[in-house]
Amino acid sequence: MHITPKQPQSAADPSWRIGILHSAWYPEVVLPMVDDAKKTLIDADIPVENITLHACTGSFEIPLIGSALAESGSVDALIALGVIVKGQTHHADLIAAEVARGVMQVQLQHQIPFAFEVLYVDSLELAKQRTDKGRAAAHTTLQSLKQLQGIVQ
Repeated sequence: MHITPKQPQSAADPSWRIGILHSAWYPEVVLPMVDDAKKTLIDADIPVENITLHACTGSFEIPLIGSALAESGSVDALIALGVIVKGQTHHADLIAAEVARGVMQVQLQHQIPFAFEVLYVDSLELAKQRTDKGRAAAHTTLQSLKQLQGIVQ
């Protein structure tokens, strides 16, 4: 038996407030991701005043700041952008796993989308090849908001 999921509405709601959280590390990769995410949201008719940018010290701090924003009620969705480069120790493995876990925890606890595009890569060169992930995160966020809106209404 094939079940067709309920299709969300096609247009973004201009009242949606979206926070973009990003790591201050590797700005040559992260800032283009932030710019693409912001441009994608604006192109989808999210007003620029409804988009807030939050620079975090590192990727590890993104879930904490995201949780505070969600708790404050100042956002309807969040986007996490960052880069973690694998090193010679297991430190990066731990950071990447905990950031992913923290983002998921915020989503579930606060019932808001928190798109996750914190790249975990072997080299900075690999990260530079993936700067389009900001756009992907914005699209994911809008789609999740539409889907949730369809469930709640």
